[in-house]
Amino acid sequence: MEKQNNFKSWIAVLTALVTVLGASAACLASVAVSNASDNDFAGLDASIRAQKAEIINHVYAYEHYRAFTAYFRYNELGYLMHDPEADADTSARNAAAQQELWGVASGISSVFFKPRYINPDGQYDIEQELQEALAQDAQDADLNIAPYFEESDHLRRQSSFLTADMIVIAFSFWFFTLAQATEKKIKYFWAILGALTGLAGVAGIVIGRFMI
Repeated sequence: MEKQNNFKSWIAVLTALVTVLGASAACLASVAVSNASDNDFAGLDASIRAQKAEIINHVYAYEHYRAFTAYFRYNELGYLMHDPEADADTSARNAAAQQELWGVASGISSVFFKPRYINPDGQYDIEQELQEALAQDAQDADLNIAPYFEESDHLRRQSSFLTADMIVIAFSFWFFTLAQATEKKIKYFWAILGALTGLAGVAGIVIGRFMI
């Protein structure tokens, strides 16, 4: 009788331990899901910032490109003012008009766009401006969404594994319950199964928390 009571006492202790393990697995799974949601939100926030920066950069870049086309037009008109066959009066008027046109072109280039984006062939490198603007935005704010969503996926895998481990722990609890309720020798079989599944549950918690 005393042996029977000792067995049931040990089973009760093991059942309590399994219950704690189940609660721990549930807590860790819940924390992982919560952290995954936080990373989803952070990734979405970074994505919104990146889209906003891209839109603003395109607006500014094409405004600069439009200014460049005006600069190019005035600059070319200035060259057209030169007429080697014109008389002195016409040449003087052309020279004055030329200086005025080039002055406008110079003013546009110094205020409304950056001349360094003009290629040697005279074309405006709008892609280079966009790339530099994006690089500057990336220095000023976090626009990289990939790490957030990768971490979110990792945490969701961790949560799924821990949730599955809770099923293993539930089996352990069920086996211990059978062992405690059974009077025949098969109770030792149930107890062994409960212990093995309980150990598997412990291993699952360790793997889910630190190795996934």
